[in-house]
Amino acid sequence: MQNEDYDDSIIDISGSADIPISFGTISHSEEVALENTPQPQYDPEDWKIGKKYVRKLSLNNEQSVILDRLWFTDNVFNEIEYCRIQILKQFLRAIDYLQTHCIPVNKSYATVIEELSEIIVCLQYNYRKESLNYRYTYDAVQTEIFNHILKLCENNVREVYGIKRKINTDFNYPHPDILHQYNKKIVSKLDIFLVENQHQILDADHRTNIILNENNTSRWKTKFETIKEDYTNSIAFEREIFRLADVNVKNPSQDTIFFEASKFVSKHDKVSALRLYLHYFDKELSNTKFDRKQLAKNIQKSLFTTSEQFTDFEHILNEFIKTRDLKTAIEKASQLYLPKRKKIVIDRDAVENVQRQHSGTVALLEEYLKDDYEEENTAIKPEEPTGEDELTINITPQNTEIKTLKYIEELSLSEIQQDILDLFEKQSFNIPQSEMAAYLQSKNLFIGSTIDSINDLCFETLDDILIEEEDDYFTINTDYYKKLLNND
Repeated sequence: MQNEDYDDSIIDISGSADIPISFGTISHSEEVALENTPQPQYDPEDWKIGKKYVRKLSLNNEQSVILDRLWFTDNVFNEIEYCRIQILKQFLRAIDYLQTHCIPVNKSYATVIEELSEIIVCLQYNYRKESLNYRYTYDAVQTEIFNHILKLCENNVREVYGIKRKINTDFNYPHPDILHQYNKKIVSKLDIFLVENQHQILDADHRTNIILNENNTSRWKTKFETIKEDYTNSIAFEREIFRLADVNVKNPSQDTIFFEASKFVSKHDKVSALRLYLHYFDKELSNTKFDRKQLAKNIQKSLFTTSEQFTDFEHILNEFIKTRDLKTAIEKASQLYLPKRKKIVIDRDAVENVQRQHSGTVALLEEYLKDDYEEENTAIKPEEPTGEDELTINITPQNTEIKTLKYIEELSLSEIQQDILDLFEKQSFNIPQSEMAAYLQSKNLFIGSTIDSINDLCFETLDDILIEEEDDYFTINTDYYKKLLNND
């Protein structure tokens, strides 16, 4: 066997002395430039949180060291930079509170976190302070405590921002005595502090709200309830609704905001209700799948007191479909309730002739004109809607362009599979399993095989499962859903 020992720092790349290889010539100035060009330096500690945020959070040395021991379990919430900063600020406030206000029973420990770290090392590992493993294990346990507190703070910020889904905060040490001491010394204290301290968490800014609403499609409902509770007048109400819709610009439920707002304000201001319904109608027309909601029967009765008003609004909607001129449609809707007077042209010569022939005719003519005017302004009972619960507004079909496929053609989704995905979109991508089972049963389908078939068709595109089970719900990741849409 040949000796393979060689100096691998010198490698002959010429191949043969008889075949020279030229790499071109480099001038002296180019050599100098290459030598003076700073080479990028890789810092293995760049990932550390304390180092990354030392300036942004104005950290002192102790805070920076603590944050360097943290790590985030990345998710769509804490990956938002604004949210991550609020979580870290709340974490620092929580640590300061524990160090300042929670005094250890054992006075030899500076903080309750150090005391609890010692308790866990003894109960879980039974290491003595003199052992070689003690210090390493003690530091690891303390890091586990810091990271658990970070999770508690993330859920605290999620609550402030109206995110109902919380991350798992199970502690890594299930020993009963450890859990008892941990809950007593840390969790119970933070449960009170974090709630009382929520006012220090800054409200989400405009950009963050857009991202949060895109990922949590039912988040708008909490703000909408607050707007309804604070109702004073229709102008202020509409202004708040438009602000809410603005931060839901990437939320597929944006149109529903206008629809629900129209329903609510119909009790207070008819014109405002029609304006908001037109905005809802406008958003629906922009959707790939037109799925317009009808006005409920009780709303119809409050909005249209005559059949003429109802017919006029129907004409406004049909004209809007043709022109897509929202401003003009709103102007016409705003004039819907203005009184309409019948213009009567009187032939003066004929009246004078009648006056000469019959002295009593003038009084009779005046009475006739009076009756005619009153009849014109008499409220006409609107026709009953065709359904029991809704008013059906007849929309004139338009010769629109060929329907665009909503989902990418390569998926080969059947009609029922597309309907199921549409159902997820309408229900903010969270459907109770019981509700899905009932829906599929009405279609004579089995829930397991139907869900699996959709996941199988989408797996090649997503390289992951689309529809997942979470507690008692079926859920879809909104980012995955967007990848299925046909963007042509």
